[in-house]
Amino acid sequence: MRILQRRPTILLLLAVLVFAVYGRILSVPIWNQADIGILHDAWLLSADPLILFRYLGNIFSQPLLQLGFLGGFRLFGTDPAGYLALNLLIHALNCFLVFQLSMLLFPRFGMSLLASILFAFSVGHYGKILMSISGLEPLVTASLYLTVLICLIRNDLHNEGRIGSPLYLISLALLAVAGLTSTASLSMLGCLLAYKFFFYKERGRRGIFSADLMLLVLVGAVFYVAQGIWGWEESSIGRAQPRTTLNFTWISLKNIFRYLNLLIFPMQQSSLVQSGHPLIQLVYEWRTPIRVMVSLMIIAFGFFGIVFGSRPIRFFLAWTVITVLPFALASADRGWLNLQSLYVSAVGFCIILASGTSAGCSLLSHHRRRRLVPLLIPLFMVLVAQTVAVRLDGQNRRNALRPEMVEIRERLEAEILAPADRNDADRPG
Repeated sequence: MRILQRRPTILLLLAVLVFAVYGRILSVPIWNQADIGILHDAWLLSADPLILFRYLGNIFSQPLLQLGFLGGFRLFGTDPAGYLALNLLIHALNCFLVFQLSMLLFPRFGMSLLASILFAFSVGHYGKILMSISGLEPLVTASLYLTVLICLIRNDLHNEGRIGSPLYLISLALLAVAGLTSTASLSMLGCLLAYKFFFYKERGRRGIFSADLMLLVLVGAVFYVAQGIWGWEESSIGRAQPRTTLNFTWISLKNIFRYLNLLIFPMQQSSLVQSGHPLIQLVYEWRTPIRVMVSLMIIAFGFFGIVFGSRPIRFFLAWTVITVLPFALASADRGWLNLQSLYVSAVGFCIILASGTSAGCSLLSHHRRRRLVPLLIPLFMVLVAQTVAVRLDGQNRRNALRPEMVEIRERLEAEILAPADRNDADRPG
């Protein structure tokens, strides 16, 4: 038990678990055009990487990710296995960060380990983010945000939130790096605000809007304004607004519940459902009453959790909603929601699920056999998550074998190899 409780051992075990569960995806060829575009851009950038820093607009247009893809291209070329293995390594690290965050607010080893294992099995996010080269962006973003939050919470609990402490300076640096990776930093700041509110007493009753939080907000605001002025892309939220503010608000509110539904009931209109087992299609036909019941369950659980739950439960309930908000707004004009958007939200969902399971087992601890009954719920969620993941993997393999995808891959490889062939031909015999 002492060996198991060592942090490096837990990280190693989680990495082994992730590769055991998802190692099969390493044999999948490139299956979508977005990954082809990433590799093509990385190849062009490899000729002159410093071009990223010659124009101010590039500084606010995800240079960190471009450099990450460039490094991957130098190491792996056009072979997707290396990129996907990197995704799995980062996912294993994120599982370990989930364990660390849970232990920080829930000092229960067994419960925290269960939460990290559920996250490793992709409960709530279903592993779609791991299956493409483009998944590197949200995976790295999640790593940065989780690390920032852990550092900030530790600094707040142990150093009274001092701005000059090493933990805070590290957090500020990582937030700047995360800001250069994604515009979803608003979620991280919202989660930090929720922590300061729900743990007000544990924090020594210090002000919620303290100097450390306001400085982070200032950094985020400066980056957001600079990105709007010099960045190459507009905010996805601004592009997605419907015709009227009222309609935008209503659709966004519905999307919040639709995303929360997907955490529990991962079914929406897609080719995966249309080609699925007749039982899956039957369940999909009953999706409306199922979603209504799930939404009512979410509202009821959220109400009782906020009113009667512990402070960590309240915090992770708020976490789950706050991390969904940017994607609910960005997809306000779409009928289809991306499972990749649930990756960070699944952190709160897995910790809440592990907490409820642990509490149920404790209540039945005097019963030799029935004490294990609460484990059936997370086991069922693991089964659902892995069923969806396996079907997604099968769909990706079929897409990779389509003639048009084969042709695109061959054109990319021919374009990349052509300069090398020309250089070899120009060399004297």
